[in-house]
Amino acid sequence: RQQAAPEWLEAATRSMTTLNRRAAETITGDGRFAVHALTDVTGFGLIVHAREMALGSQVSLRLRAANVPLLPGALECARAGYIPGGLNANREFADCAVRWDGAISEEVRALLFDPQTAGGLLVSVSAEHAAALLEALQQAGVPAVEIGEVLPAAKPPITVY
Repeated sequence: RQQAAPEWLEAATRSMTTLNRRAAETITGDGRFAVHALTDVTGFGLIVHAREMALGSQVSLRLRAANVPLLPGALECARAGYIPGGLNANREFADCAVRWDGAISEEVRALLFDPQTAGGLLVSVSAEHAAALLEALQQAGVPAVEIGEVLPAAKPPITVY
């Protein structure tokens, strides 16, 4: 809608043109990390990919919304109502799989369904390897953060707090 600040566009372009190759090689390269699940976060957004991971692995996920990186300007765009149609479709499909903490704003909830066409990777590793993997990714120049934990199967399969 021609409302994005130039620095927002630069950050989005940089994010969408950054390949996941270095991250994937670091995660799987030498086999030292016990990877349980791995997917790229693309047109179905974080929540739909997390849902597929949880259901496919018969576990539940607890995600910390404050740790999920957002592109500069994303909150401002969501607040202004600039929501792509794919986001609404993702939300209609998977919102029933999420228990939301009451403190999560509507804008952040929406952004967790954002249909980025070139997001990062969502990886599940054993808890004992999480810190070492984060360090290895950061040393490789990959902006990595821990956003949650895997728990025994529950309904709904995702809790966002």
